Amino acid sequence: MGNVIEIKGLTKKYGDLVAVDHVSYDIFEGEIFGLLGPNGCGKTTTILMLMGLIAPNEGTALVNGRDIIKEPLEARRNVGLLTDNVGLYENMTAKQNLSFFAELADVKASDASSRIEKLLNLVGLADKQNVKVGVMSRGMRQRLGIAQSLVRDPKILIFDEPTLGIDPEGTKELRELMKMLAREQGRTIVFTSHLLSEVNRLCDRVAIMRTGKVIAIGSIPELRHQIGAGEAEEFEEVFLRIQGVI
Repeated sequence: MGNVIEIKGLTKKYGDLVAVDHVSYDIFEGEIFGLLGPNGCGKTTTILMLMGLIAPNEGTALVNGRDIIKEPLEARRNVGLLTDNVGLYENMTAKQNLSFFAELADVKASDASSRIEKLLNLVGLADKQNVKVGVMSRGMRQRLGIAQSLVRDPKILIFDEPTLGIDPEGTKELRELMKMLAREQGRTIVFTSHLLSEVNRLCDRVAIMRTGKVIAIGSIPELRHQIGAGEAEEFEEVFLRIQGVI
């Protein structure tokens, strides 16, 4: 597996606050990578820098070989983003939303219709394509948000709290969809979550952050081994031990 994201000494400061503090790691093609930590630890700031939406004070990152400082637009072009507050238009239908974003993404008109049809089928919303977003459940909106993030057919997907506020059935559906995108389509998924049980089920590797620093990185078994945790120990306890809470 090749590296699709290479982070090198990435640092972001807001005055005296160091939001992200000289972090360095690689993310590989086709893996599901979790970015974990308490609120304010630097997860979202890291994502915004990778997307070229805010500039680091020090360090850099390569996204698909493109430098986020020197080539922010090119770096972002092959990344799909889903935030915890999906930017959909409530007075438009699912299909209209995707058509609008396809136009913004410069998808050829001749390709847009078939791509949108495939995406709606992929996320299980083909029968809801003419339903306005304003009456959709949060789970349906998140699935539509994933379809939106795929409009450009990106190799990398970044999901910020994709299952926040979704019921267990919706969470399971999103989990299976994320697995399919990585395992069957070879896309790289980077996501943040506070649902550690989901992280345990989904992730190939995770990076755990605290006060802007990455304090541990590896697969779940590797993290267990690092702190001497047994197989029976819940991942939540492993996480809290790494964080120094227990």
